[in-house]
Amino acid sequence: MSECIVLVARVPGLVKEVALNGERTVAAACDVAEVSTDGMIHVNGSVASPQTPVSDGDRITISAGAKGNS
Repeated sequence: MSECIVLVARVPGLVKEVALNGERTVAAACDVAEVSTDGMIHVNGSVASPQTPVSDGDRITISAGAKGNS
């Protein structure tokens, strides 16, 4: 199996390109990128979870939940 290259973005802030050689999930990519999966997760703009499979060229975005006025 060839390596899978994905982008992991933590919003606001960090963007990392990572290579996956084994498990190809959001959680695996975030582990390699050293990014927490806490927050809203999207893969290529679609809502996702840590268990969502990823493919070469995918973009993972994790954003902090919005806080409203209370």
